[in-house]
Amino acid sequence: MQHRRVCLFILRLAPVMLMAACAAPVAFDYRGVAAQAPLSDSFRTWRPDGPRTHLSRRAGAPDPSAECVPFARALSGVEIIGDAWTWWAQAEGRYRRGRTPEIGAVMVFGATEEMPLGHVAVVTAVLGPRAVLVSHRNWSGGREKGRIDLDRPVEDVSPRNDWSGVRVWHEATQRLGPGVHLLAGFVHPHMEPRRRDDRAPYRVAEVR
Repeated sequence: MQHRRVCLFILRLAPVMLMAACAAPVAFDYRGVAAQAPLSDSFRTWRPDGPRTHLSRRAGAPDPSAECVPFARALSGVEIIGDAWTWWAQAEGRYRRGRTPEIGAVMVFGATEEMPLGHVAVVTAVLGPRAVLVSHRNWSGGREKGRIDLDRPVEDVSPRNDWSGVRVWHEATQRLGPGVHLLAGFVHPHMEPRRRDDRAPYRVAEVR
């Protein structure tokens, strides 16, 4: 009798467990990301004529003088210069801006106390509504300053799923970093129907 009651309890509980599993958000296991992955096939399909010289190897050696801005510009084709945090304002009227990641779009990080010049990264794959891969340069500090990181996970952790706050892959621990970084949004590599010389008055500074 006791065995029968246990079986009935399990049968009644099974649909509830199944519904809970279906309702749970999709989680990605990023642990399999290679230390220096090749640029994603999805991005190569999107821009087959993109730069290949320094991306044909598994990774670019750390270069303390290298910055994120020229790397993102060359990879995305978005012709904006100046500090990374200024890209969002500079793109107004020149490139389409938004809160939805797309392959080839430039992810613009806002300026903070830790990153006073902001940061830019290029989306190379969209894994889901809250997960993408990006390629960027000069994210790491110390001895790894100036390193190229290809196809690294970034996850949206904003309450409204609007990509206003993200966690970025931390190479040393091989997992998403604990800190939440604020995003201004995505600059998409499509010109708006306005004059291309109508640019915001920012000084040129090829820095992070």
